Amino acid sequence: MDSTTSAGQAERDEPGGVFRAELAADLTSARQARSAVRQALAAWGMDDPSGAAELLASELVANAAEHTGTPIGLALRHHPGSAGERGITCEVTDASPSPPRPRQAKPDDERGRGLAIVTALATASGVRTEPAGKTSWFTVALRDRQEATTRPSRQAEPEAEAGA
Repeated sequence: MDSTTSAGQAERDEPGGVFRAELAADLTSARQARSAVRQALAAWGMDDPSGAAELLASELVANAAEHTGTPIGLALRHHPGSAGERGITCEVTDASPSPPRPRQAKPDDERGRGLAIVTALATASGVRTEPAGKTSWFTVALRDRQEATTRPSRQAEPEAEAGA
């Protein structure tokens, strides 16, 4: 069953396989992308304690919304990672043929760091051209939620005082 929504609610279109959402290119699209990632991870029993998957999805969606103004497709897939861990791939599709261009943000710039953040935090990332636009994507390794909750918690050791 292949289903999508226009309101940005993620829906499974294969048993346990893919979540898709159609997002408008507006100020709410990044928030909707983060929500879709949370829904997908919860359905798959996966945990993202650092929040990297949400952050990276919202960065790619925000870039598409700001620079293309076209409707945005979001697809999330889970898969085994290369080292045996589980991971997800996030794909953000828009109708603009122009590839995203990384730029060097100055210290006081409020924008321009999104692609650098994706490159730094993702296991892999890239852009592929499509007949009607492009798809920006990334993969990240995550862990099973059960594994995250059954591990003994590490308690922080007190730091030694300076000069002690």
